[in-house]
Amino acid sequence: MDVIEKMLKAQEREPFPKLLGITCDEVKEGYARCKMVVTEKMLNIFGSAHGGAVFSLLDESFQLACNSHGKVAVALNLSITYVKGALPGDILISEVVEKSRTNRTAVYDASVKNGEGELVATGQALAYRKKEAPEFLR
Repeated sequence: MDVIEKMLKAQEREPFPKLLGITCDEVKEGYARCKMVVTEKMLNIFGSAHGGAVFSLLDESFQLACNSHGKVAVALNLSITYVKGALPGDILISEVVEKSRTNRTAVYDASVKNGEGELVATGQALAYRKKEAPEFLR
């Protein structure tokens, strides 16, 4: 079993994404795509997806993309800009793409789109890369 397969097995046991119904469609080195369906429990006071739910989807994709190289990688910064609201029943798809990687840091572009391909949020992320392998590889 390779790094990505082991990471996805570990992600399946991760409790927080399960709360939001986040699933992962694709992971390869430096890339991840995850999705979730907006439910009534995710709404803000205006009846659209709460920013925290959208952020969590983006963060899950970021976690998978930056840990896909077999080294522990943790978030140093993740910024998000909300562009469009999402309503109950909308499918949201988050993609995170690695743009630069050194021994210690890596930079990522991120987006969340709805099922029609419209941009819901965009972001950038910075990961700190440690020397050791993640627990799921040990």
